[in-house]
Amino acid sequence: MSQEKDDTFEMLFSMKNKMDRFFAVSEPESSFNAGRSGSGWLPAVDLFDHGDKYRMVVEVPGVEKHDIDLSVYDDKVVIKGRREEEYDVAGRGDVLCLERVCGRFERIILLPDPVLPEKVRATLKNGLLVILLDKKITEVGKKSVTIE
Repeated sequence: MSQEKDDTFEMLFSMKNKMDRFFAVSEPESSFNAGRSGSGWLPAVDLFDHGDKYRMVVEVPGVEKHDIDLSVYDDKVVIKGRREEEYDVAGRGDVLCLERVCGRFERIILLPDPVLPEKVRATLKNGLLVILLDKKITEVGKKSVTIE
């Protein structure tokens, strides 16, 4: 095999690993029960790069802010929470259709660049959790070194 083919394979393998890491998410509590009331569900996440910061938008309709646990590390965001059932089990009558998923959720979003956890800002409005994350900027450049 030529060196060019080896380099191409390594580049593609590296790109696949980076994409897997970028889009990595945790599994729901029980993938067997996903989609059923009381089981795990995963809110949708959009991630935007604004140069010096990331903006993440998470769909969490029906979830109150006190039911969300948000943790930010250097290169990942962990969002845990719970959406409660909105009806009284004893007084709901005959169930004709149950499509809304309730229960616990957890998302782990790995970021392409490290961020500053102490500068994270988050708001919840109309079922959208918006998280602003400042990137950890490192100086890249040339430094003169004196040889001893």
